[in-house]
Amino acid sequence: MLRKSKINRDILLSLFIISCGVMMAIGRFYDERLALLGINFSIIFSSIFMVLFFSVLFLVKSTKIDLNKILLYIFYCFLIISSLILWIIYGVTDYGLVKFFNLVLIPLPISLVIIEKFNNRDRDLMINILLGISVLLLLFTFFSLSTLSSTRSGVLGGGPIVLSRWLCFGAVVVLFHPRIKRFKVIYILLFLFAALFTGSRGPIFSIFLVMILYFFFNFRKVFFRTIILLSFLISILFFTGIFDQLLQYNNVSRVFMNIGEGGFNKPNNRSYIFESSIQEIISYPLGVGSGNFVEYTEDPSFFKNKDLFYPHNLFFEILCEFGIITFLVFMIYLLQSLLSFKINLFNKRETRNMMFYSFAFLFFNSMVSGDLNDARLLFVFIPLMLVKENE
Repeated sequence: MLRKSKINRDILLSLFIISCGVMMAIGRFYDERLALLGINFSIIFSSIFMVLFFSVLFLVKSTKIDLNKILLYIFYCFLIISSLILWIIYGVTDYGLVKFFNLVLIPLPISLVIIEKFNNRDRDLMINILLGISVLLLLFTFFSLSTLSSTRSGVLGGGPIVLSRWLCFGAVVVLFHPRIKRFKVIYILLFLFAALFTGSRGPIFSIFLVMILYFFFNFRKVFFRTIILLSFLISILFFTGIFDQLLQYNNVSRVFMNIGEGGFNKPNNRSYIFESSIQEIISYPLGVGSGNFVEYTEDPSFFKNKDLFYPHNLFFEILCEFGIITFLVFMIYLLQSLLSFKINLFNKRETRNMMFYSFAFLFFNSMVSGDLNDARLLFVFIPLMLVKENE
């Protein structure tokens, strides 16, 4: 009887994890882009996801009091309550509503199930599903390469920022995945090559930071290997002329704009957005409500003319839109999660290394590109990396 119950539990959670992957890839609870023959498939996917979510909740017979769990609940409560109150004061935008409900209806339910019911098997299956989505997006990217080479666009996973994030996430997971040994370098290069054609710099920069972090933690082990590999790759890129040929494509050249064309000096770069964010935090320390960042900047017309609706930094976005109190709760939750993970950080379990560096990539990426909804992978990874090995 117990064995049958466990089998039913595993089947139900496996179906839920698959539906999580679908929802994470779409990124929206309702997406008008997924309409075909008069049927909007996002409604079908979302309905299945919610049915499975509530079915899994019935598996929770009791819950253990855990600091990480309490902080997760408190953070999302502050996020929801603060935005509802601030909307009454500062108004509501369509973008703010969509972003708010996508966050509450996708990462939040997934995080709740992870922190209440996940074990090793569930965690590993979730990683494999997410990696599978990255591979699927990689294939779609190569099929759309002729379009991507001239126009910034995305496939399935959203716009260019989200697409590049998924591709680079796939590269990081492959790099540290304990079961992927053969052709690892080839897979990583394919992911990075495809990411270049999205024209999004944030994920590429974030991978660079992850490599620096890995190099720092494993200096003696990988120093000579890293020098040899980098020298080989750089030689191939420059001496064969491949790098110059890649720069002829607008999207690829855009990735290297900050270095080659002085991107940090341009008026629409991240530094100007960050300066505006700081000014808004000073003016509205308690926040202005989800989606209202642009409405209360010093120069809203500048941002609207360039279709910039968020600070491209997770910390600034939480501070500007949800206030300093919600931000402090998030920081406590984040730091406590890292502290809990620390005990497994330097052991020999390769899965833990994969989880840590994947988290590091998603965290770095959320600091330089995308909005709160684009950071959904990060919000899911925080509880995911806390799944204990012996559960």
